[in-house]
Amino acid sequence: MAKLYAIVGSIERARVMLEAQAPYLQLRFKEEGIAPHAQEIGQWAGRYPNTRVIINDDLEAAVEIGVWGVHLGQADLERYPTEKIQQASLQVGISTHTPPEIERALTFNPALLAFGPIFPTDSKKTGHAPQGIERLRKMVTRSHLPIVAIGGIDGDNITAVASTGAAMVAMISYLDRFIEPEEISILAERIDRFATYR
Repeated sequence: MAKLYAIVGSIERARVMLEAQAPYLQLRFKEEGIAPHAQEIGQWAGRYPNTRVIINDDLEAAVEIGVWGVHLGQADLERYPTEKIQQASLQVGISTHTPPEIERALTFNPALLAFGPIFPTDSKKTGHAPQGIERLRKMVTRSHLPIVAIGGIDGDNITAVASTGAAMVAMISYLDRFIEPEEISILAERIDRFATYR
């Protein structure tokens, strides 16, 4: 069953996703950071129980605020002691692009793995070529962990991505065209409807 994994860059967009009851919501506040909104974010679990909130890059903030999870890139794995990540009191997701990165990520006992970019994307420079649908499908088949498909996913390829069996479909740029919570809810339902159940 595939679920929408919304990635947003501002508190305003985060609030819209919460109203839409997006299943997963990653906060990637590059400009203003998480700190100014820590108190509000800490209240979301009680107010929006259907949304699992994930903080990007900042393990300390995620633990202190008490959100569902944290997402770490490969560079973030250098910033924290292995034991601190392994023993964190929340769910840990890790970005991966290659087999060695996947093997490394598994040593941290993550709850899920992000895999991509699936298609060309301008949202984030990864330094890696697009993986494509078939590599994603193989990743899903071989992994015992839930896979978050990420990178260049839009209305034209979303069905193909959801049909691979990926647990979550991450969206950034394409998601920005949806303004109202009702529109986002419909998008989330579409992802779920075209998913492959396995």
